[in-house]
Amino acid sequence: MEIGNIFEKWQAKSRNKQASVALWDSMATSFDDQEIPSFADNYFLQLLDRLDALGKNCDVLDIGCGTGKYSIAIAKRCRSVTGIDFSPKMIEIAKAKADSLKLDNVSYFCEDWHDFDLKKAGWENRFDLVFAHMTPAIQSAHTFQKMIDASRGWCVLSKPTRRTDLVSDAVKKLVAVTERLESADNDIVFAFELLWKQGYYPRIEYEHQQWNMEKTIEQAYDMYINRIKSYRNISLEEEKRIKDYLNSIAKDGIIHEKVNTTITTLYWHKNKGGGKHE
Repeated sequence: MEIGNIFEKWQAKSRNKQASVALWDSMATSFDDQEIPSFADNYFLQLLDRLDALGKNCDVLDIGCGTGKYSIAIAKRCRSVTGIDFSPKMIEIAKAKADSLKLDNVSYFCEDWHDFDLKKAGWENRFDLVFAHMTPAIQSAHTFQKMIDASRGWCVLSKPTRRTDLVSDAVKKLVAVTERLESADNDIVFAFELLWKQGYYPRIEYEHQQWNMEKTIEQAYDMYINRIKSYRNISLEEEKRIKDYLNSIAKDGIIHEKVNTTITTLYWHKNKGGGKHE
């Protein structure tokens, strides 16, 4: 497939941006409860170490940074870290965390990567490492190309693939939503092909994960209903159907969901190992 065909076929699904922001805002508190990952036991951070992608003179961009756990984890190993996310609540928490830890080399911006003007921001070839870890910010050739263009060195993209969410899948079935944006199988295929056609030598690694998620009834309403609204508008009757289902599976007021997925990580360098052939 030629580059033009990849851009034509790999396009972001139409989305309700307001519902998408509301979805991630509703999840911000649970993300805030997560511990800052450690190089001692975190697969993604250990990969950055193996690639020698961090250093005291490195400037790093974290696309879809969420509450900033990876930005904060690497802050002491590089010159600067810039995080970008379209959820105001996520960015608010990320800034508060960085401030509490007195990290003066971390900056956060509430921006939508889909619409972000790389050239206007002066971010073309600006960063030694650009990564996007488990974020919907990269879901089209356009958003992926901006990731490539922002880097002058390493790029690392991690996506959930072959993913099953039993509760979420049941909710979608209730309202006849058949798309599966939570699993990024096609994104990885398109990303690899786009890199290959541009002359890069991308590498891939896999890590299986199982997440045990717990939400109160109200938190579950927010998450699952806004997730469906990010696909399409729903009626009040459909919203009631979702709430009735969630109430029926709640145990002591808590919704439990096991998510199984394979984290697929694609990485390449613009100038050396894993990058373009010289």
